[in-house]
Amino acid sequence: MINAYILLTMRTGDSGKAILEMRKIENVEKISVVAGEYDIVVRVQVKTLESLLKVTNKIQMIDGVKKTTTSVIEKEIAL
Repeated sequence: MINAYILLTMRTGDSGKAILEMRKIENVEKISVVAGEYDIVVRVQVKTLESLLKVTNKIQMIDGVKKTTTSVIEKEIAL
């Protein structure tokens, strides 16, 4: 499995509607509203990089999403 974070920059005021749309996308595991450089962090789990590209493309098409940055998780350390 491939796990990744998709970091989103949103237009002001569009986060609520966008979150409703992201919840419908297959392979989206978590959606976090965050403070700082990005507005939303989406965690996804897919089987292939091609599937990751499809999820990213779907998120980019949501109204209000200005920019995405995808980071593939290479290693996770449980505490």
